[in-house]
Amino acid sequence: MKVKWYHSVRMKLIGFFILINMLFLLTIVTTFFLLRENKILENASREVALSTSKIIRDISRMESIAEEKTMVLASVAGKLPEEPSVRQEIISAVLSSDSRDIGLVSGGIWLEENGSNDGNEILFFNRNPKNGFDLITDYQQKSSDDYKEMEFYRLGRILKDGETRWTKVYDDPVTHVRMITIVSPIYRNGKWIGVASIDLDLSAHSRSHIKDLSNSEHSYLMMVDGEERFIGKSALAQKRIQAEKLSDAKSSKSVKLIDLIEPILKRYQSETTPDRKRDIQSSVFLLKDDPLLDDDSVVAVYHFFHTGWNLIIGIPKERVLAQNDKTFFTVISIIVVLTLLAMLAGYLLLGRIFVKPIQSISKQLEEKFNEGEAHYDRLQCSDKGEIGSLVQNLNARTTALEKARKREAQETEKRIANEKMLVQQSKMAAMGEMMDAAAHQWKQPLNALTMYNELLRIDAEEGKVDQAYLEEFRQNMQVQIEHMITTLDAFRSFFRPNKQDQRFQLSDVIDSVLFLTRDELMKNAITVTIERNDPIEITGSENEFKHLILNIISNAKDAFNDHHIAQRKISIRLINDESGKRVEIEDNAGGIPKEIIDDIFKANVTTKAEGKGTGIGLYMSTTIAEKHHATLHVENRGEGACFTIRFDGD
Repeated sequence: MKVKWYHSVRMKLIGFFILINMLFLLTIVTTFFLLRENKILENASREVALSTSKIIRDISRMESIAEEKTMVLASVAGKLPEEPSVRQEIISAVLSSDSRDIGLVSGGIWLEENGSNDGNEILFFNRNPKNGFDLITDYQQKSSDDYKEMEFYRLGRILKDGETRWTKVYDDPVTHVRMITIVSPIYRNGKWIGVASIDLDLSAHSRSHIKDLSNSEHSYLMMVDGEERFIGKSALAQKRIQAEKLSDAKSSKSVKLIDLIEPILKRYQSETTPDRKRDIQSSVFLLKDDPLLDDDSVVAVYHFFHTGWNLIIGIPKERVLAQNDKTFFTVISIIVVLTLLAMLAGYLLLGRIFVKPIQSISKQLEEKFNEGEAHYDRLQCSDKGEIGSLVQNLNARTTALEKARKREAQETEKRIANEKMLVQQSKMAAMGEMMDAAAHQWKQPLNALTMYNELLRIDAEEGKVDQAYLEEFRQNMQVQIEHMITTLDAFRSFFRPNKQDQRFQLSDVIDSVLFLTRDELMKNAITVTIERNDPIEITGSENEFKHLILNIISNAKDAFNDHHIAQRKISIRLINDESGKRVEIEDNAGGIPKEIIDDIFKANVTTKAEGKGTGIGLYMSTTIAEKHHATLHVENRGEGACFTIRFDGD
């Protein structure tokens, strides 16, 4: 068949190659643009980290010093001597140590009325112009607020010994200084007696940790506390935002920036937990038309979990992207040129190393098909690569397929023979079990006959035998004989094949199996209960179905013995409801191991120890179920396994 040029392998492969190259080029360009956008955040994070590293170190250092000083103050306060002057000197000395580094402006201890032997409740000191500390003796009289209702004191009451907590920004009612307070509880002999506190001044001269920020009009910085009160602002932020709280600035042109930042601050606040109090979390975002910079910007937010402070920094986007844009566009230009060259080279090489060998193989196949049987001859190909390997594999495949068919036929014959042998072994094993059960069934009446024989001899010697005696004796012996005949008929019926299908009730089948296995079940202390919702009448071989039920009950009996179950129960349920007709046989013998339950109905699969099971019983059972238009499946339920025989609708 003549192939049109636009259907040829050459054109399809070249078209495919061009498509792949175009997709590759598009992917590369798209990836680079995505990387470019991601690089914005990466570069912004790096530049923000460089700009704020000193600030973060200063804040962390200030936190550590302030908390350490507060804990020392609380520890000392719990062991103060009774002399008031000595107590005051100790507190003043603790406050004076290294106080200039953190902007400490005041501090002291606040005791409950029974926490101090001299009756003083407050030892509060304020920094004097000489950087010393003076005792304020009338703090409570000067204060318009009860210190016990103030935030720092309420926090101190709920803390454990050795813990610290930071308050929100507030104005002290006596010193009128805008400050933040660090508190720690005072314990004596394990009992809480008061609060130790130090206050940090937030005025411009004491906020040395942000004074080194650039005053450039091209970037800004703001620091706010947990309730969004401003702690400090750079020159540009101070110029644009005059409000005392971040949330109050929404009425100005900065509302767009505030709407971006506020959800972040609230999320950080909700994520604060005791195990994260030393963490510093950061987020970086792109903001289009930043209201403080009047341009697109990159905004970074740092959150200090322990103090609840937030550091907000904005940097122009073009400042971050300037060098990256040049690099990205250079790389993209090089990739475009290289892709076009690769496309041209591919067009020239495909015809020689790929298309030509395929055309040769196609021509050989066409010629060999036209020759009839000769198309099974070996194909010829000079290619030494994958195409040549493909031809060799195709040539080898025909021979391999023929050999495989022969092996498959032989293995099928062996498998069928083995299955027949296993089926016969299973039948013989079942017959052996039934013969054993028959022996048990006959044992009792035979014992009774032996006893009657002995009684007849004894009574005859004593002269007690008359016509009435003989009639009663005959009837008793006849009962035992009829029981033996009934048992024999049941066993003969069990092994007699049904020549034709017939209608029968599963209820009768189950009764027959339980009658045959009655002594075996009693011997193994197994209790069987039957629930008969419906007798369930079906068409098929009654004796084959007896084999199915017997296999399941015999497996349950073996499982009881293998697992050493004490209370042994088998429940048989005949059900006919909206879900259809089914028989459920459930035991409490420990269930089937999960690793084999899915394969339990396959031939040669058994849960029994080696030499004790053939692995053919349940395989035969599922075959019998299928012959009767039913399915057999099993699941572990409760303390054992439940086999369900489900019938198709009549």
